[in-house]
Amino acid sequence: MNFKEFLENQIKKGKTEWESRSELIRSSGNKANGHIYRVLKEYENKFKFGSVIEIKNKEIYKYFKLQPKNSLISVEGAVKIINKNLSKDAQISETIIYNRLDDPKFNLNNLKGQTLDNQVSKTAVYKVKISDSFKEKLRKIRKPGIYLYLETTQIGNTTLRLKTDDQYGNINKSFPPNEDSIKIITKLIDEQ
Repeated sequence: MNFKEFLENQIKKGKTEWESRSELIRSSGNKANGHIYRVLKEYENKFKFGSVIEIKNKEIYKYFKLQPKNSLISVEGAVKIINKNLSKDAQISETIIYNRLDDPKFNLNNLKGQTLDNQVSKTAVYKVKISDSFKEKLRKIRKPGIYLYLETTQIGNTTLRLKTDDQYGNINKSFPPNEDSIKIITKLIDEQ
């Protein structure tokens, strides 16, 4: 089996996390040379290199960096989103998120895990400040057959309403007006 076939086979098997590039090359039975490195360069973005904990930390850090400073995050939701970017062998749990939230060197945006004590009451009216950049992200998602807008509920809360036609699966669903919802909505639309 040539090196290119080996790499494609590893991707199909889901074995995309390796300690190093050298380990990947050695396991293929090849010796490192210019040709092997050129082939690996083509596929490099499909593999992650480093120890499993480094790979987990990198994905958690990327997620934390995308969140607004001093905001509350759903730990359960964060785990689901981060695990989508990790292989089955490197899945994380809520415990590691709580540990990273407590680490000021890691949690640069001063994020807090959402708990029953600090989340907004489900029945009380609350004000959500919607930024212009958030509204612009909503406008970019809209197209014929995809209706996405801010809606005020009967008790005065602001939600994000997604409605789609047959082409996009006849979705009629509301979401909290936040960045996580935009990611979920984009994924729902892309899957149709």
